[in-house]
Amino acid sequence: MQEIILGQIIKPHGIKGYVKVISHAESPKSFKRTEVLYVRSRNGRDMAYRVEDVNGKGNKVIIKLSGIDTRQDAERLIGSVILISRKELPDTDDGEYYWYDLIGMEVHDSSGEYLGVIKKIFQTGSNDVYVVQGDEGEEILIPGTYEAVREIRISEKKMIVESFFVRPY
Repeated sequence: MQEIILGQIIKPHGIKGYVKVISHAESPKSFKRTEVLYVRSRNGRDMAYRVEDVNGKGNKVIIKLSGIDTRQDAERLIGSVILISRKELPDTDDGEYYWYDLIGMEVHDSSGEYLGVIKKIFQTGSNDVYVVQGDEGEEILIPGTYEAVREIRISEKKMIVESFFVRPY
C-alpha cells in the first residue's frame, strides 16, 4: 500500500477517546474521505480504525476513532501517525499536486542552480509557500504560483523556479 501521512496524534482531547491531531492535510474533510484510517504506532504497528467524528480548522483537528473510547485509550496513541492509502485520494487535475508529491523534491532555479529540497509547505490566503532548505541549512521561501514555479517533474522529483522569486528566509 502506498501510504500518505495525514497527521500525527499529539494528545488526548477530553475523556471520551478523542485525539488531537496536527494535520498535514488540506482540510479536516480529508479525514472523512475514507471508511478506514490507519494509525501507525511509534513501534511501527499499524491498526485500522473507522472515523466516528472529525472537528477542527487548519492544521488542528480533533478525531474520534472507533474503539478508542477513553482518555487512557487515546493516551496510548500519542506520537502515532495517521495514514491513508494513496488510492483513497482523488486524482489531481493538470497543474495540481498533493503536498506529499512535492515534499522532498529538489528545487533548481531557471539557470539550473540547485537551491535545495522542499522540506515543508504552508498555506497563505492566496497560495502555498514552499520552504526549500539548502545544503548548508539555509531556507528559501518560494511562492507556489504559476509565475514562480516554471515546471514540476513528478517522476524526477524536481521543480524549476524563476530566479526572480527566490527569497531567503
